Amino acid sequence: MSHYLLFRENFYSCAMEATVTILGSNSASPTLNRNPSGQFVILGGHRILLDCGEGTQKRLLENSINFQKINTICISHLHGDHYFGLMGLINTMSLNGRNKPLTIICPKGLKALNDQIIEVGNAFMSFPIYYHELESGTDHSIKLNGVHISAIEVTHRVTCFAYKIQEDEHPRKLDIEACKRYNIPMEYFKKIKAGDDYVTESGEIIKNDMLSFDPMKALTYAYITDTLYRPDLAPKFRDCDTVYHEATYLHNLIDRAGPTFHSTAQQAAEFARSAAVNQLLIGHFSSRYDQTDEHLKEAKAVFSNTFIAEEGKTFRIG
Repeated sequence: MSHYLLFRENFYSCAMEATVTILGSNSASPTLNRNPSGQFVILGGHRILLDCGEGTQKRLLENSINFQKINTICISHLHGDHYFGLMGLINTMSLNGRNKPLTIICPKGLKALNDQIIEVGNAFMSFPIYYHELESGTDHSIKLNGVHISAIEVTHRVTCFAYKIQEDEHPRKLDIEACKRYNIPMEYFKKIKAGDDYVTESGEIIKNDMLSFDPMKALTYAYITDTLYRPDLAPKFRDCDTVYHEATYLHNLIDRAGPTFHSTAQQAAEFARSAAVNQLLIGHFSSRYDQTDEHLKEAKAVFSNTFIAEEGKTFRIG
C-alpha cells in the first residue's frame, strides 16, 4: 500500500465521533422505566459524563460504554439525583485499576464531600482526580485538549450550572489526490492542514485551497438541566448543534414549575427556538408522568426538531 493510500485510510479511521447517549432522564426519584440524570458524550476526542445519578455505572455497563475511558465528569449541581452515583463509579474505576487522571468539573463543595467519603472508608484510589470547582455568581471557562467547556450558571434552588461543550476548530482536510499530483511530501501535510501554501523547489507557490478542503464544522453540545426558564441565556447557546433542556412539567403545570425552579416542555422549545439551535432533546421528566408523548407534542408545536431524551438511545450531535 502506498504512503498516500495508507495516510488516507488512517485519516478516515480516526474520524471523530460526536454523539450523546442518554443514561437517565427522570427527575428527583426514579420510576420503573426512567432513571436519575446521566448522559455520556463523545465530542472532540473526549469522553464526558454529564451528571451521575444513582445507578449510572450500571447503565454505562448496560449501554456497553467503557467508563474507564471517561476523561471528564461534569456535575450540574449538588442535588442527589445528579451526583449520588459518582462515588460508586469512582470506586469501581479504582477497583478495576484505573491509573489515568480524571477531571471533575462541579459546583464548590463536591471535592470536600468526596474526600471525606474516601477518608472515612479508607478507600484506595489508584488514580488522581483533578477538580475544577465552580463558584456561584460567575460563568466559567475550562479548556481541555480538543474541547472547550463553558459552565453557565442557571437558576435553581441551589447553585447549578449548564454546560456547553465546544469542539476545537478542525484542521483543513487534505485533498490526497491533489497532494499526490503535485508531489507534496508527507512531512508537509501537517502544515497544509494548518492552512499553509506549499512552495516548490523552483519557487512555485501552490495555494492551500488547491491541496485541501474546508474543515468539518466544529460541533457544540449543551446540557441545561434543573433551571427556571431563562430566555435571557439563549444568546449564550446560540447556534448550538444539539441542546438538551430540562422539561420537568407540561405547560399546564407552569404554576408548579416556577416555585420549584424547573421548566416546561413548551419553555424548553421556546428556548431552543430563541437560540436558533439545530436539535433539541428534552428530559428530566417529573415522576408524575408515566409517558412523555405529551411533552414531545407540546415541544414540537413550538420547535419541530425536538426529540425525547429516551434512555439507552444515542443521538448524533449535529
